[in-house]
Amino acid sequence: MNNIRKTFLFIVTIILCVGAVGCSSNGDIEDSSKPEKADTSWSDVQKKGEMVVAMCPEYPPFAMRDKKGDVEGFNVDFAKALSEELDLKVTFKDTPWEGLVAGLQKGDHDMIISAMSPQEATQASDNVSMSDPYYKLSDIIVVNSKNTDITSKEDLEGKTIGVQASTSSDVAAEELAKKGIKVKEIRKFNRTPEAILDLQNDRVDAVIVGYAYAVSQLNGNKDFKIVNDPVQVCDLVVVMNGGADELTKKVNEAMKAVKDKGTYDDCVKKWLEIK
Repeated sequence: MNNIRKTFLFIVTIILCVGAVGCSSNGDIEDSSKPEKADTSWSDVQKKGEMVVAMCPEYPPFAMRDKKGDVEGFNVDFAKALSEELDLKVTFKDTPWEGLVAGLQKGDHDMIISAMSPQEATQASDNVSMSDPYYKLSDIIVVNSKNTDITSKEDLEGKTIGVQASTSSDVAAEELAKKGIKVKEIRKFNRTPEAILDLQNDRVDAVIVGYAYAVSQLNGNKDFKIVNDPVQVCDLVVVMNGGADELTKKVNEAMKAVKDKGTYDDCVKKWLEIK
C-alpha cells in the first residue's frame, strides 16, 4: 500500500512540474513579445540633414559622367529638386547597378534614384518601399540600319535578342513569350553598350533598350535604327527600404511639389525631351 501511495505521489509531482514548466514557457513567450518597431526612416534622415542617393551613372540621359568626371543627368537634377523641397543636403553615391538594392538594405544609402522600375526593385528584394512613379519609360527595339526584317515587336519571333541583365529591358524580353512572341534566344549582358557592340557585329539580331537611352546614344548614328514600337512601358520609382513608410511619404510629397512648381518639367525638357 505504501508503495502504491509513493507511486501516486510521484506521478502527481511529475504532472505538476510539467504543468509549471508549460505555464512558464507560455509566460516567457508572452513576455518576449515586443512592440512593433517605430518607423524612424524620415526622422533619421532629417536628423543628419542629408539624403544619400545611390545611382548607377551608366545610363544616359538619366545618369552619366561628364568630361570632368562629375555625375549629371535627369536623375541628378530630379534628386536635387527633391532635396530642396525636403530641406536636405543631397549626396550621390556611385553604385554598380547590381549592388543598388543590397547597399540600400545594408544602410549604405537612404534611397535609390537610378531609373529603376518596380519590377527591377522587387526582383532584387521583396523588402523594399517605392515612391509614386516619377517617369514612364518605354523599352524599344534597336536594329542595324541595314535590317529590314524587324519593324515591330512581333518581328522578333525566332530572333536572337540582346539586353542588359536585371533591367526593365530584360523583363520586357522575358515577357515577349506571354505576348505570343517566341524568340530564339535572349542574350544577357552586363551593360547595354556590350549588347550594342554585339548588334553591330551581327551576333544578335536586335537589342531591347530604354527609349531615352536609345535616342540619346544612338539617334543620328547611321549604323543603327530605332524601331519605335514599345515592347513594354514601365514606371520608374524612387526605391527605399521596406517599412520606410514615413520617408516614402515625404518623398511623394516633395515629388508632387516639384511637379506643381514646374521644376520637374524643366528637368524633362533638359534631359529627356527629344529634340
